[in-house]
Amino acid sequence: MNIINLKENKIHGDFILPFTTYFSEFTNNSSSFVAHWHEEIEITFIEKGSGEFKVDLDSYIFKKGDILIIPPFALHTMYPTDSTYCSLSTIVFNLGMLNSLITDGCSIKYFAPILNNEHQFSLIKEDSKGYNEMLNSLKEIFNCFDSKSDIFELKLKSLLFYFFSLIYENDLVLKKTVAPLTNESIKRIKIILNYIHENYMNTLLIRDIAKACNLSQYYFMKFFKKHIGMTCTEYITVYRLDLSSKLLSSTDKSITEISFETGFNNVSYFNKLFKEKFKVTPKEFSRANKV
Repeated sequence: MNIINLKENKIHGDFILPFTTYFSEFTNNSSSFVAHWHEEIEITFIEKGSGEFKVDLDSYIFKKGDILIIPPFALHTMYPTDSTYCSLSTIVFNLGMLNSLITDGCSIKYFAPILNNEHQFSLIKEDSKGYNEMLNSLKEIFNCFDSKSDIFELKLKSLLFYFFSLIYENDLVLKKTVAPLTNESIKRIKIILNYIHENYMNTLLIRDIAKACNLSQYYFMKFFKKHIGMTCTEYITVYRLDLSSKLLSSTDKSITEISFETGFNNVSYFNKLFKEKFKVTPKEFSRANKV
């Protein structure tokens, strides 16, 4: 199965330093980021607000102060609680930064199991063992990257090693063997999202998407909502709007062209949905964000 379209295309850092940080703000009206996956590991600190993360088949209800670790290749999405402002600080990096070219104890005992989905992480909360040390360590990582001192790359790696040592030292790792049902469900989710990502410009019917993954319409709708965190129709709309925002920023195509190209066959409806999400019209967004 080709799942390349599910992969986030954004480059996190570069080949010199495959590491970067992000600050994100969300409200219930600006919606979530759509389900996606990437090769990098992701560590998110909740600055303000509350909401829910979906990571593969697991759901995490988070609030201010929580820390969430999303393993490489995991499908994930996030949406804030109704009427709640939410802000997140995130680091994203390639776990290969910490893996030795020569297989050693660290690789075998800690990092390979993460990559193989054998070691997973629960939500780290204020009452978790070792929380204060981990929070301070995470803040040091952000500060180190922001400072860009002469030797920050070397210090950054040492801080990342220390952060993971705290996780294992405080027994915050769930060691498990992935059950066949779990693997099958993840595979089915990827089939569904891949179908949407390949056909978003066309009319998408629930019955056709359900058929693509061999589910009845009724079970498909329950399955999608449970694992993605929104209805399939909501997901399709969010995905199309995100694509349209990229086209508005990077091309000279007209609003009408972009509307039809992203699957909106009614320009007025497209304008309405776009303004609901981004708080500006497509035309205003294009003027403000043109590269």
